[in-house]
Amino acid sequence: MKIQFIIVGWHFDNFPELIEGLKQLNESNDMIDVFWTCHKEPSESVKNNFAYKVFPNEGLEDGAYQQALDYLNLADDTILFLMHDDLVIKDWNFINLCLQYLEQGIAFVGNGMNYAAVFDPQEVVRGKVAIEWVKPESKYLFKSKDQVLTLRESFMCTTRKYLKQIHDFEVIWEEPIPDENGKFHIGGIGNLQQTMLGYKITKVFGPSKIAYLSNTYQDSNFLYECARGKMD
Repeated sequence: MKIQFIIVGWHFDNFPELIEGLKQLNESNDMIDVFWTCHKEPSESVKNNFAYKVFPNEGLEDGAYQQALDYLNLADDTILFLMHDDLVIKDWNFINLCLQYLEQGIAFVGNGMNYAAVFDPQEVVRGKVAIEWVKPESKYLFKSKDQVLTLRESFMCTTRKYLKQIHDFEVIWEEPIPDENGKFHIGGIGNLQQTMLGYKITKVFGPSKIAYLSNTYQDSNFLYECARGKMD
């Protein structure tokens, strides 16, 4: 069994406990590898302790995950932990719990329960009919307007095989643009990408194959997901 952590690199040394914990995992477990997929130059602590690559800053976390998956070319049975680098780790036993879920037939595990979302392939979204945002190989899945389950992409556990079954992430390959305050955004594509991914997961695997570590949004006994690097 191989476990691959893919960490989206945005905040780096702002969360030193996460870096230290990942370093210990990486060094003490032959079956675990940690890879940082970075949308800007990483800190020295990342460069000195992990495999990493800087990719074009496109597509938010969906783009970062997809860039890493394409680069790493992992085996289908690889277990994936896809994570932001602004997580507060309360208990590393989330790894064992996620593995138990996968052994029970769960396909995707999130942290705190996320909201359901409605996706209508024929609705106009950001100047296009929504189905036009979907990659060609996924279009056949988007047949009707439906409410679907979603997972916050700050944390997700699955396998490479399950992601391949849904043709991976639905990435909108756009670069963040700074506003007048210097903050970066992409006009809400994060929510759109998340909803499209949730649509595919729900349609292909069904709601019963999605699990969460808690019923609390953004939080569990194991992980707290910061909002763009900030505590709520």
